[in-house]
Amino acid sequence: MQLRFLQLRDWKAFEAARFDFPAATAERNVILIGGQNGFGKTSLFEALVLGLFGKDGLRLVLRAAAAADEDRRAQSYREFLKRALHARALAHGRSECRVVLGFQDDRGEPVEIRRTWHFSGTGEFRRDEVAILKGVARRPVAPDPNDPEPEIWYRDWLAREFLHPDLAGFFLFDGEAAAIFAEREMSKQVRDGIEGLLGLSWLRRLAASLRGYAANRRTQIVRGASADQLSGLETEIARIETEMSNAQERLDRIEADLPALEAERDALTRELASYGTGTVADNEAWIERREAAKERYRAAEEALARLAEQELPFALAGAALRGRVAERLESERRREEWLAGAASVRERADGALEAIAAELGDLSPPLSAAQHAAIAAAIRRALERMWHPPPQDAAEAFRHAHLDRRLREEVRRRLEEAGRVTAATVARLQTALAEAAAAVRESDQRIEQARLRAPDLQQRFDRLRALQEEVTRHEVEKSELRNRLASLSADLQQKRAELGRLTAQLDQSELPARRARRAEEVAQMLDALTEEALPLQSEEIAAAMTRGIAAMAHKKDLFQRVEIDAQGLVRLPGPDGRDLRERDLSAGEKQVFTQALFAAVAEVSGRVFPLVVDTPLGRLDEEHRLNVLRHIAARRGQVFLISTNTEVVGPYLEAIRPRIAKAYRLENRTVGENGISWPEEGYFPGQGL
Repeated sequence: MQLRFLQLRDWKAFEAARFDFPAATAERNVILIGGQNGFGKTSLFEALVLGLFGKDGLRLVLRAAAAADEDRRAQSYREFLKRALHARALAHGRSECRVVLGFQDDRGEPVEIRRTWHFSGTGEFRRDEVAILKGVARRPVAPDPNDPEPEIWYRDWLAREFLHPDLAGFFLFDGEAAAIFAEREMSKQVRDGIEGLLGLSWLRRLAASLRGYAANRRTQIVRGASADQLSGLETEIARIETEMSNAQERLDRIEADLPALEAERDALTRELASYGTGTVADNEAWIERREAAKERYRAAEEALARLAEQELPFALAGAALRGRVAERLESERRREEWLAGAASVRERADGALEAIAAELGDLSPPLSAAQHAAIAAAIRRALERMWHPPPQDAAEAFRHAHLDRRLREEVRRRLEEAGRVTAATVARLQTALAEAAAAVRESDQRIEQARLRAPDLQQRFDRLRALQEEVTRHEVEKSELRNRLASLSADLQQKRAELGRLTAQLDQSELPARRARRAEEVAQMLDALTEEALPLQSEEIAAAMTRGIAAMAHKKDLFQRVEIDAQGLVRLPGPDGRDLRERDLSAGEKQVFTQALFAAVAEVSGRVFPLVVDTPLGRLDEEHRLNVLRHIAARRGQVFLISTNTEVVGPYLEAIRPRIAKAYRLENRTVGENGISWPEEGYFPGQGL
């Protein structure tokens, strides 16, 4: 898939503009678009993203307000588009803006996507519409006129033919957004990447929809004792889901607020550091060390909490009790198999008796009705004796009837894991806590010493301290919310399993009960699938990331490989086998990891789609810029770099010059109170393009 042109009409600073792009070749695939700050670089990126994905692309736009749910995203979309219409459009009688994207698909066929946003006479956003034209004949591609949700149809078509919205962030991103993403915990980045690659968010939405359907069908079941239990379970499940939704909403809000707080904190830290050695020049380093130590403390604390909540109680119960429980679960599994076999024989007995009766009907003299009944009773008793008494190694009854087969195996796995917990396991975590706490105290002392040496900076220090305390509060609350969500998720899983079993016990002749049960079973299957999907791409992602980091890392002698386990946990083993994450990674090293992840997800997805990066070098440090830039430029297909006049210039431009296929420079002039931007072929003066 290649982008051949981009056309803008009344979009932000672009009153009318057209960009034409060459197809990528193996030697030349980079398209440079340069512009000074305020000339429309980011507006160009936003036009491409929103023109392609509409509201679904909003999360890729750094200047849009973060949204935790569909309603807020729609509100954020409306508010963002209020500022999208060119300032002079309404005055000249124009009340819409348009983005047209011209692609060439993998078969060489042209595809045009036209998205138009309509506004009221006062500039309020009203609606958007999209049109797709395909082929030389420009044949319209559209849903059935009676389709009640054409927006979903277009979303599915674009996901199938172009790019899934969950994958878009790995092909179209802002360098600043990538820098913020890099500050997340590495395992969280990897899980987000693999979930986007596999489209797991769509599976979760499908499971939720199925459960809504099942709940609706269960309301049609005739009430009774079991049905009353079912109603109580549904109420409890609804309560847990509401609590989880509220916790997730708060977590999303915190994660949306944190980057701005951290950015202000980092900017203030850099300002304080600029006041010179001997005052607070080393303050930034000590603050970074303190934050890294706090992160290690939180990680050890969370690991200890998980241990105390999950494996430790089983470990303290002792090997003998764990062994007896495991044996009991195994004997109950055998009883379940025995009961299933017996039930199967009973179901098939009537058919066997009918066949035998037909054979006996040919006897002469014929058997009497009493003889027939006696023979049938004898055969039934014989069949019953095949399954009685139960096997000696089967349980006499179910003590753990609340466990289905999957949960029973999960309990057995937990018991096995508990057997591997020792006092040394706890001691290691306690040592990590103590070392991290000591590092925090030392950092606090050094920061305080720097403050005392420069009392005139008290106000800035106070603001920095307030920011840091707020960031810390957010981080602590974020950790607590994640733990709470994990606990509620386990409760919800158990309640849903109970609900499924109870639904199965109801009269299955009732159609609503059968449908509810089937929907619940499929939803549980989707839950299991999303849990088990993470390891599917871990090895391939790890291999691709290893290649990417090896190409971009500055300290190549330290880095060996990326390891990702089945839970998405990341290790970066060094030459001595020690995880490099245990040492403080610089901001540049973190961004190298993130860039490698982005490239790995794009590579493993198998999609050849244009890579578009706004401010590609973002907040990268000097030592990593060249390697990252070369790695980005070497990607398959077109690579669009939207740069300021201080980024891809000089030695950075020279590093990728052989790969440049075309360059544009954004120009801007002021007409009255409004700025108007347009493209000129070429690049910044003095750069030889």
